[in-house]
Amino acid sequence: MSLGHEKLTVDATVRTLQSVPTASNYAVGKCETASIRFRTDGTDPATATGVLIAANENFRIYGQDVLNQIKFVEATSTDAVINVSYGTANNGMHGVIVG
Repeated sequence: MSLGHEKLTVDATVRTLQSVPTASNYAVGKCETASIRFRTDGTDPATATGVLIAANENFRIYGQDVLNQIKFVEATSTDAVINVSYGTANNGMHGVIVG
């Protein structure tokens, strides 16, 4: 069941997801136009620090806690766009899967 959608521009400023529905514990997304980096430990990512999501790569985020604390930043000097669809998953996972 889809609970919402968000389109987010990721640039040199660290970004968080802005439209996470209260009932959502899962998101699927795609990184478009340029690579980005993310962190889920509360620390800001940087262009050379954090997990890389390449341009045109898909990702899945599990757990409302992760949805609410994940942070993104561009990995190059090019702004990226990510499109994220929110829903629910009942698998008990928490974390991020890239690819």
